[in-house]
Amino acid sequence: MSEPAASRRSDEKEETCTERCDHLPRQTMRNRKNSFSPNALHFCCALAAGVASVGSCGTSPSPKTPEPIVPSAKPPPHPAMKMASELGAVDPTAVKKAFVRLNDKFAICQKNGIDRVSVMAGTAKFFLRISADGSAKWTYLEDTDLGDGGTQRCLLDVVRKAQWPIPDGGDAEVRYSMELALNASRAPNDWPTEKVMGALAGQSAAIDRCKEGADAAFRATVYVGRGGHVLSAGVATSTKEGTDKTECLEKALLKLHGLPSPGSWPAKVSFDL
Repeated sequence: MSEPAASRRSDEKEETCTERCDHLPRQTMRNRKNSFSPNALHFCCALAAGVASVGSCGTSPSPKTPEPIVPSAKPPPHPAMKMASELGAVDPTAVKKAFVRLNDKFAICQKNGIDRVSVMAGTAKFFLRISADGSAKWTYLEDTDLGDGGTQRCLLDVVRKAQWPIPDGGDAEVRYSMELALNASRAPNDWPTEKVMGALAGQSAAIDRCKEGADAAFRATVYVGRGGHVLSAGVATSTKEGTDKTECLEKALLKLHGLPSPGSWPAKVSFDL
C-alpha cells in the first residue's frame, strides 16, 4: 500500500529543510538536536529559507565609477612668426675701419664746401643701415653742424656707395661720428639763436610746408655773411623719413631776410625747426 501523497510531501519537506539546515553553524544544530521538535523543524526551514533568500537576492552591485573624462589634446600652437625687421650684428671695429678708409673722399667733399664757405667745419653724425650683403641700405645725418647742404649730401653719397662689413644675422644699424676740421685762419663768429628768430618768423609758412607729413625733428645750421646774407644752410633729421625734407628746408633758409650783419667775418648759428 503506497504512502499518502501528503505524507510523502511532508517527508520531502523535512529532508529538504534538513539539507538546508546542514549549512547552519554546528553549534546551532547541536542546540536544535537536543530539543528537536516540529516547531524546531519549522524554525530551521524558515531560517534556511531566509538565508537562501538573502543568498539568492544578494546585494545590488555598487555603481560603476565613471571613467575620468580626458580633455582632448589642444592643437600645437603655431610657431611665432619672425619679424623681418630683426637686426643682425656687425663688428664695430670693422665699421670704424671702413669709415676711415673713406677719409680721402670725405676730404674732397669738404674742399668743395670750403670753396663756397671758407669757414665751414663741424661734426657729422651718420646713421647707417647695412644690408645683409654689405651694401648701404640707407643713411642720413641725424646730427650735424656743418651748415652746408651740398657738403652733407656729398658725404652721404660717399657712404651709400661704399662697401661695408657683412652683418651676422641680417641687416645691421650703426652710428658713426666724424669731424671736419677748420681750414680757415679763424672760426666763424658764434651767434645765439635769438639773432635769427625774427627772420625765421618771416619764413615760417615755407618752413612748415617743407616739414609737412614728416614724422621727424629737424635742426639747422646757417652761415651768415656781410649784410645779413645767408651764405649756406644745412639741416639734420632725426629719422630716415625726414631725409627727403632736408633739401626743401635748406632752400627756405637760404631765403631768410632781415638778419643782422656779422661784420667782416661770417657768423654761424644753429637752431631747431
